Amino acid sequence: MAILKIEQVQGKVNTGNVPRASALALPLSIANQEAAGFKAFSDAVVTLYAAQKKEEDLNEAQSITESLSIDLIKSYNKHKKGSNLELALDGFQEDVKYENFKDLGSNKRVKKEVRNYVNKFRSKYALDLLGKVTENHQDITKARKTQTLNKMVKDQVAGGKDGIIAQRDYQSFWTDPLNLEYYGAEGLEKLKQEKDLEILELAYIQGGNTGQVNLFNNEQRSEILSSLPLKSQKAVIEKIRNGAVSRAIKSQEDIIFKEKKDKQFKIETFTTALLAINDARLNSTDENIARNPSLDDLYDLKQSGAINSSQYNQLLRFKANDKTLDNPEILQIVNASFALADSVEKIDSLQEDVNLNPDIMDGLTAKSIITFNKMADKYKKDTTFGTEDQKFRDLLDIGTKRISKGKSGIFNSSGKPANNDILIRAEARLNEYNDLTLNKNYTPEQAYAEVIKKLKKDELPELHDLEQPRSVSIKNFKEELNAHPKDTFIEMRKEVALAYKESGDLETYKDDLRKLDIIEDTYDTRLVIYDGNQDNALGRQFKIKEKK
Repeated sequence: MAILKIEQVQGKVNTGNVPRASALALPLSIANQEAAGFKAFSDAVVTLYAAQKKEEDLNEAQSITESLSIDLIKSYNKHKKGSNLELALDGFQEDVKYENFKDLGSNKRVKKEVRNYVNKFRSKYALDLLGKVTENHQDITKARKTQTLNKMVKDQVAGGKDGIIAQRDYQSFWTDPLNLEYYGAEGLEKLKQEKDLEILELAYIQGGNTGQVNLFNNEQRSEILSSLPLKSQKAVIEKIRNGAVSRAIKSQEDIIFKEKKDKQFKIETFTTALLAINDARLNSTDENIARNPSLDDLYDLKQSGAINSSQYNQLLRFKANDKTLDNPEILQIVNASFALADSVEKIDSLQEDVNLNPDIMDGLTAKSIITFNKMADKYKKDTTFGTEDQKFRDLLDIGTKRISKGKSGIFNSSGKPANNDILIRAEARLNEYNDLTLNKNYTPEQAYAEVIKKLKKDELPELHDLEQPRSVSIKNFKEELNAHPKDTFIEMRKEVALAYKESGDLETYKDDLRKLDIIEDTYDTRLVIYDGNQDNALGRQFKIKEKK
């Protein structure tokens, strides 16, 4: 058999270049230091994370509670209006309990913050709610009791069946245990004395109103004074005396009211008939002809008192298609009266003259009466319209075409009688203005801007004739145009705004802006009519004179 021969191995283990572990070992002290450093770093990271997470949770909780507070406040405001304490508190507690909001929040810490907020809100506002609802209850109770007492007092003074019942209830009021508990013994007694005196005072005053008490009767007067305390005597006597005066005044006012009502009825009837006659004459449609009153209809209106004799005569004149023109003097009087009428009462008086006074009506055409009635209605509804209307009528009548009205006719600026062409153009201009303001709801300013577009060069209003702003001067108008040709009026409005900032006068600010609007509209119109010639558009006053 084979025999194994074992020989001693001569080779060596190849350890390579790897250093021995013992060579890598750190001293124990250094190792401990490194371990402590790693632990400190790890702890710092953990602490930082925890702090950041807590802040994030608090931020989330704050966002939730801020949103939640709106609903909670709404609940408080809803329940604080009540007067039933039990219902209000139960309803509030049910609305703001935490169980309603337990799903809000992403973790326990957030939920805890939300719960604390809700609980604190409920505790704080429950006390406020208690005080508010109690106050409401007391106010309502006091108001009810006061109202009940006052009715008893009035019914007793008025007498009759209700007075007997009120007297019985009145006596029971003072012995009711609930009232004794509510007012207290002293308060209830004080209130009874006040109401007993009130009944006595009202009884005397009522007697004065019915004529049963006569202050000129010395015995009655002495009885009143002796039965009343000093503090009430003068007031009751004055009430009785004033009641007598008031009855006399009321009687006079009733007469005046009836007269005014009668006049107003006559004006409305006259105006309706006049409009129907005028519409049928100007536009003879089947409908207008059917509405046109016959002579018999007009006579029946006069006989029934719906119109007076003067109105009847005027309607007959208009029915006959009378060609008489307006009397210039009457027209001037009415126009001037409208310009001066600064109250509804004055407008009413003027309208009565136009529709009831034969001396005025005889000098006016149907068209003028209709126009003045429309103006009166506009003026009464809107006082600002009246002020603006007169202003722009003056510009059209005088400033724009250099025409002034005198007692004996219409004249141009040189004082010579106006020719027929001027009168025709003036009438057409005024008719268009009236149509725009009275029929088409244009403001006076809008109507004026529309009308001047159709004027001739020599009729155009000069810029200096227009109302100028008070807060700034526009005498440097030409310089403003040269410096800011495209936005002149924007710059001028900025100056007005700066003046307002300094003065704080809002009314002047608004008024000046309106004036600039008118000046701008007028300037633009002049610029178009003068074919873009800036000097002519500016007019004599605003253009700069050339130096010699």
